[in-house]
Amino acid sequence: MTELARLLIVSGLVSGTQPSTIMGLLVVMNGATPRRNGWAFVLGLFTVETLLLVVASVVLGGTIEPVSIPGRLIAAARIVAGLALLTYGLWLRRPSTKPSSDVPPAFERLKELSPTKSFVAAFLMADYVGPVLGSIAIATSSVGFGGRLVAIGLYTLLAAGIPLAVMLSVTHSPTAQRKLADTTGWVMRHRRPLASWLSIVVGTILAIDGAVVVLSV
Repeated sequence: MTELARLLIVSGLVSGTQPSTIMGLLVVMNGATPRRNGWAFVLGLFTVETLLLVVASVVLGGTIEPVSIPGRLIAAARIVAGLALLTYGLWLRRPSTKPSSDVPPAFERLKELSPTKSFVAAFLMADYVGPVLGSIAIATSSVGFGGRLVAIGLYTLLAAGIPLAVMLSVTHSPTAQRKLADTTGWVMRHRRPLASWLSIVVGTILAIDGAVVVLSV
């Protein structure tokens, strides 16, 4: 596995496990057409996140030398981002002083959307940290355009694949769809500990991966 592929897999993991994205997906599927809304939302995620990386591949690919000062600073920034995410996850471990509502006010507007509006909502709920990290990795990589596209495919497999797996798991049968509201409510009530663990795990992976890059240049 090339270094670029490894970095984009980590970036895809960051995007695919973004708590606000997963929660937004569950809320839009509580509309009149759960499965169509879900597909539209995932397609929106795929469009915005992957398009950013394709543009970065065309415009930025190989423009920064990994062994240069900017290259080292970028690698160090990856460590800082991972540590920040890890710190945020640990901070979320603190008991909340306010009771958790089933659906936060910020997500109320996502209820009862049409498939078209669900597609647009994905642009607002998509993760942009992963694409930025991926774009930086592409800028410092000497891999050719074909190799960059393969790495972007690995990113997409996680960034859009994880939300897609969530969507399919809660709409695969009439019974699962009937329980969708209960599933959404459970996730919303436990969003703080879920976000905490995801931030800790992903932040640790990102920081370690950044350290590997720094030590190898």
